[in-house]
Amino acid sequence: MPPMASNKTQESQRLLHSVKDKYNGPEELDIRKDELKNGIREAEQAFAGKYPVNSRLLDIGCATGRLCFALARQGYDVTGIDVAEKQIEQARRTTKAERVDVTFLQYEMPLLPFPDASFAAAFMGNVYCYVPHRASRIAFLEEIARVLNPHGEVFLSQTVLDSVLEGYEDICDDNHRRYAPEYETLEEGDGFVLGAPHYLHFFFAEDLMAELEASPFQVVSSDLKKSDFKCVLRKRNT
Repeated sequence: MPPMASNKTQESQRLLHSVKDKYNGPEELDIRKDELKNGIREAEQAFAGKYPVNSRLLDIGCATGRLCFALARQGYDVTGIDVAEKQIEQARRTTKAERVDVTFLQYEMPLLPFPDASFAAAFMGNVYCYVPHRASRIAFLEEIARVLNPHGEVFLSQTVLDSVLEGYEDICDDNHRRYAPEYETLEEGDGFVLGAPHYLHFFFAEDLMAELEASPFQVVSSDLKKSDFKCVLRKRNT
């Protein structure tokens, strides 16, 4: 592996670990635990409703299982995955307490621990921004496509900068200047959570759409309301 590629891989792992540290923290655990009572959102329900009960559905970045439990109670066969092991531990405790049948797995990117064509559809809620580097994000979408059935779909929601900022230069605040020098492979739009060393990539909707269209998926529908972007991705014919 060339030195630059090796360095990028190492830095990618460091950035991913910073995300894991964030979501393993007590504050995030409390937030996600409180979210359980919110259940399924309207757009998520509309997407899930396209699939028969008992369909196998995958929630990528499931946290403590808000969406997973709501889908399982409707009769879907649900698997939730997350990089943060403490989120998964909390989700498993809820599974036992509530007696709801959901499979929860902690996993390490980039490979998903499933055979080809394992799921009818997948959900990604504010997860895509935590995958470092554009090439790795595209590779992750390729991996998601692999585990979906032919013509499988993904419901993706992502907070974007539209209506908040005019350009990426606006995110280069003191927090970014503090942590960015520790890395050599950051790309335009890469940044850190305000006041913390935790990585995330900032998107504008147009840039996100262009990146998704460069993947094995086509965008079949999309909706942007202020900084809330939602879309449905469908596997391309091969």
